This record gives sequence, structure tokens and C-alpha cells, in this order.
Amino acid sequence: MKLLAVAALTGATASLHAENTITWETLGNNYSAENGNSYVQRFVIEADAPFERLAFCQFKRGMHPADPADTLIEILPGYFAVASERFAQAAPGKPVVVDVLTDGALRNISFIPDGMHLVAGGKAVSARNVRKPISSWPAQYQYANENGVNDRMIYGPEAFAINDSLRSAWRPAAYMQIPTSKKVKLSGKTFDCPESFQVKTVKVKDKRHDYYRARIDGGRLTVYTNSQYPEALTARLLQRIESSVDAYGKLPVADIEDWADLPYRGLMIDVARNFTSLDDMKSLISLMAAYGLNVLHFHVGDDEGWRVEIPELPELTEVGARRGYTESDDADFLKGIYSGNGNPDAETPANGFYSVDEYIELLQFADRMGVEVIPEFDSPGHSRAAIRAMEARYRRSGDASLRLIHDGDSSRYTTAQDFHDNLMNPALDGPYKFWDIVMGSLVNTYAKAGVPLRAIHIGGDEVPAHAWDGSEAANRLMADKGMTHQRNLYAYFVERVAEIAAKHKVKIAGWQEIALEHSPEYNATVQPQVVAVNCWTNAGKFGKQIAEQGFPLILSNVDYLYFDQTPTTHPEEQGLTWGGIVDEFRPLHATVERLCPGDAALQAKVAGISGQLFAETVRSRAMIERYILPRMLGLAERAHNVRPTLSDSEYFGALSGEMDGWAADGRDFYVRQPGIRLSDGKIEMNSAYSKGSIHYTFDGSEPVATSPLYTGPVSAAGVKQVRARLFYGPAASVTSILYID
Repeated sequence: MKLLAVAALTGATASLHAENTITWETLGNNYSAENGNSYVQRFVIEADAPFERLAFCQFKRGMHPADPADTLIEILPGYFAVASERFAQAAPGKPVVVDVLTDGALRNISFIPDGMHLVAGGKAVSARNVRKPISSWPAQYQYANENGVNDRMIYGPEAFAINDSLRSAWRPAAYMQIPTSKKVKLSGKTFDCPESFQVKTVKVKDKRHDYYRARIDGGRLTVYTNSQYPEALTARLLQRIESSVDAYGKLPVADIEDWADLPYRGLMIDVARNFTSLDDMKSLISLMAAYGLNVLHFHVGDDEGWRVEIPELPELTEVGARRGYTESDDADFLKGIYSGNGNPDAETPANGFYSVDEYIELLQFADRMGVEVIPEFDSPGHSRAAIRAMEARYRRSGDASLRLIHDGDSSRYTTAQDFHDNLMNPALDGPYKFWDIVMGSLVNTYAKAGVPLRAIHIGGDEVPAHAWDGSEAANRLMADKGMTHQRNLYAYFVERVAEIAAKHKVKIAGWQEIALEHSPEYNATVQPQVVAVNCWTNAGKFGKQIAEQGFPLILSNVDYLYFDQTPTTHPEEQGLTWGGIVDEFRPLHATVERLCPGDAALQAKVAGISGQLFAETVRSRAMIERYILPRMLGLAERAHNVRPTLSDSEYFGALSGEMDGWAADGRDFYVRQPGIRLSDGKIEMNSAYSKGSIHYTFDGSEPVATSPLYTGPVSAAGVKQVRARLFYGPAASVTSILYID
């Protein structure tokens, strides 16, 4: 369906400016037995001049305008535009209202629009985005089916009971902060904490990972270690010492012996879908290092972006690192999705990449922190950014040798993210020439940084069935090679890429698909070239299969270790829902027994564990911090100690003890909502933590840090509704609600 053409808008771009405002709200969920769930999204547009279109990013849903005279199209799955003749009447003081009927039920704030902007003169025009809360009244988040109303809101009384059950006064003993040490022996003596320690580091031989033994006595710290990064380990130990000073400025004399159970202790951060700056990444790497995580699985290439400069292929960042408003074939930049303001050159999370010099700076910083950086460029699926960039190169130069797709391919597929055009074709030479150039360039960049490149993550996940049915080249190759299933074609791709990596003297890593359901011949060829296989589904049987086949298993399961999943069912809490609820306890419970069931010999083959943060819903470093803190500490504990150590109560107490440090450092982090209950005509509130302040309102408005402070029970006389939030340094909870009859 084409958008309405509004010829009268020629020249409107000049008078539109960034003070335009688009306000969004939901008018509530609806249900009918015939049509199921639906809701209405209302956009109120205040523009100072006529415009042509309203564009916005949103997870794909079926939508159509309420006004039949309006038109809506999907520019890309996740990027939409509305046109209306009414837009030609826009002027100061004359807001335009657009209602969009939307399929399904709105359950969570992460599924509302973002990147709302206008289009005038064929170009994007930025606008201030205002999004009203989705908890103003229950119909906005409650939804129904044939069995009745579903209400996932965590109301005040339920939160009150949860907080009472969680509150813990327990704090770690000296030198036993997360990740907890294996052995700490206290002499019974103490000494005054000095302003600095005399540090002596001695190399020792030991087969355990990052083994050390340390003596802390009278301002002297002696460390015997086999760590490849002794300075980073010592810095971590000094942080532990600093956190062990008692109220009197005393430290215990102690001997510590410790090591990590797993060599690979990782965190995957996705900057492809939404970009994170160099300085912010350095801050996050410092946070990783503080808790003993030693691998940054750096997701820098996916459908929505390519974020590392490859000088030999400048189109990868010229086209693949920019997103904006376009209905063309991504000729100069990618179509918008997730975030941005439609401008491919604006400083938004949609745009950006690391130059070679910036990437070198990141590598060198990470190396000083004891963190290895394994870059991921997903393939053969999740490759839309690379495909569009190489198509742009072909159009500009006429050189078809690096094309990743071919003309005439009539294959029809839909990926998990609803794309239909994001698969490299394994039957072409282009993908292998492409990978050869990318790998060679990365090897050179790491060499310039003076940092070893052990492996490149090639992705390999979520290739849909029938991906190459309509490809003459694929069908011809399958016939020539005697392949009976497209799984063989996928295996051929992985084998070729692994061979290219071996030529460049690097290994590969991949998601679980590179290790499952392949032939013994494939396993014998590929397995020696693989350093890590991330098992991501929520079925322990796959982890077991990967380990049994001898691949280095990295526990990465969505239902325990995906930090982009929401931590609660509260509709205002950010996070996706497809993998279930991942609260602060789930990573702690990610034990080898659960995720790789089998005997001790099999579990000994587990090479590591990794938390994942995909960035569809990420917009800032603060949001990343809220997603990973405190969940990262459960990950760190399981990475260091694969068997259960802390109880849930002890773990929660340890988290509470860390929050002061995060707040002092200006970091955001997740905090649970306050509880509210009615007792003997009084309104009582509580928190799961010993610190922080609760602020509340009685008029239905959202509490802010200047709202009334809760100091004790408040009379409920005349009160119909209570809303409260917990504020803890830069962190703030979602809102708790109590309705009073």
C-alpha cells in the first residue's frame, strides 16, 4: 500500500524544527471473542507547519489507522509511517490526532513506540517524544481472553509481602564479597587501613584458572598468581580489601587462596542494534573487571548495524552504521528501527561506529582490565546490515565479487525478528571473500593494538527453514555436493568460514546452532577450530548435547542469563518477555546441574558462562547498567563458583551491600518497587533494602524525588489511590499502586 501523496507540502521542511512534539498514549486494551485482543494507540502531533508523514519505531504488530482516510505502511519490520491529508493543516495551536488500531494486547512498556518523528519534503524532521505511562488506569495494561482478565501488575500489597520476604541484614565477611573466595583464613589480628598498600606480585605455576594466594598484613599485600593479567587481578583484590574495612578503619590480617572454576566468564553486550559510545563501553568494561568477568562478547554486527570500521570495506560503516528515514533500497543508510529520529547523521543510539583507532583504544583498555574482547559479526543469518552495505558497494563500483546475495533469488522466509532479507547465501563466493577481508582486517587491528585476537564469533543462529529454496545457486551447489537438506548447506558455510579463520590463525565461536544436528564429519572438522559455543535456548538437553560432542560449552541460557528480559511482570518495567522473567536471582541459579545435566565428567567440559544483553530496548549506558546490575553479580558468582555457594538470602544481602558503591559511582541499577498496604486505617510502605527513600502521591500522578517522603504510616482517610517509588542514588524503581475502595 502506498502512502498518500500530499503535493501541497513542498518546501515544508524549512519551517519545521525540533520543537515539534509527538505525544503517545494507549487508550486501553480491548477484547472480543471474534477478534481477540487489540488496543488503540493515540499520537497527538503538535507541529508548527504542515508535514507529510508520521514515522515511528515499534516491535512489529498488525496495525491500521482508525480513520479510513489515513494510510499506514511498514517500511521495515519495526519501522512504520502514517500519512493523512489532515497533516497538511498542521500549524501552531492546531494539534493533529492519529489513532492506530493495533493487534494484540499491550502488556509492557518496551512494546510502545520510540523514535517518533515527522517527514516533510521527503526528509525526516525530529520531534520531542512524550510517552504517557501505561499504568494510569488498569485497562491500559490488563488484558482479557475467554477465561477472564489477566493482570500482571504487581500491586502494593504483593510488593509489600515480597519485600518482607527478601530483606536481609546479612553482609559478606571480610574478603568474601561477590564473587566469593574459595578460602579465607583470618589470623584474629587487625591493623589500621593504610592510604595505600605495598604490593608484591609473584608468578607461580598452577593449572587452576586465575589462581592466586594472597597475604594481607599491615599495609603489605603479597600476591602469588598464575594470572595472565596480574595487575588486573591485584586491582580487583585491592577493591575487595577496601570493601572489607570495618567501621573503625580496621582490616583483618588474612591469607586468601582463590581461583575461578570457569576460564570463560563472559558478558555479551550488543551495540549493533543500538550503539554505545567508546567512553561508555570503557565504563562497562571496568564494571565487568570489578567482578572478575574476563570476556567481552562484543556483538558488533547484526541486521540493524555494523559498528566496527573495516577500512578495506568502508561501506560497512558508511551504510551499515547509520539508520534513518528512507523508503529506498538502503542505498546510503539503513532503514530505521528501534530508535533514532529518522536522521542518519544524528547523535542517537541508531547511529555510530568505532573507528580503527577507537577500537584499538577499547582493546588496549580492556586488556589492561584483564578482559578479552571477542567480536561477533552474525552470519549467515542476522546479516542485513552487511548485505545492504555490500549491495551499496556493488551499485557504486560495479564489482559483484563481494555480493552476499544474488539476483533472481525468490526464496521466501521470515526470521525470528520478522526479516525477509537478511541471509548471506552460502553458495556464492562473495560471503567467503567478505569474511576473508573482515578477518584479515581485524587481525591487523588487534596486532596494532598489541592485543591477541583469539577468536571471532561468527554467530550462526536463527537461520529459518527453507532459507534458500528459491536460490538457483544454492540448489545447484546442493546437487553438486550431494546435499539432501539445507542444514548441509549451513554446515558448508560454517566449515568454509572456519577454514578462513584458520588461515588467519584465529579460532571461531558461535551460537548453539553451529554445534547441533551435524554430521560426525562436520564435527571432526569444525570442533577443533571452535573456542566457544553459546547455548542460548531454555532447554538443558542442548547444553548436554554440545558438551557430549566435545564443543566448548558456554552456558548462556535465555531463562537464566538474558539480561534484556524483564525482571518482573510490572508493565512499566523495561525488558522483553519471550524468554520469561529473569530477576536478580536467576543468574545465581544458573548452575551446571540445571544447564548441563549429566555426570561430573560431562559437566567438567563446561568451558564458561555468559550473560547476554541484546539491545533492542537499550538507549543509554544508564539503561545498560539497570539491565545488568545487580544480575551481573549472580553471573559472576556462578562463573567463579559453578556449584551453589550463597543462599538466596545471603546473595540478596550481598547485593544490598554493593548498591551504595554503585550509587556513589553514579551508576544506575535495578531496585525493586516499594510495598504499600492498608493496616488499621493507615497506609504502610516498605522496601526490600536498608537504604533508599520512598516517595509517594495520592492524586494519581507519578511520584518523583520531590514528592512527599514516606517516614511512617500515613492516614488513609479520604485517600482513593496511593502511588510510590523507591529512589536510591541515581536509581529509581517502577511505581507501586494501591487502590483503596
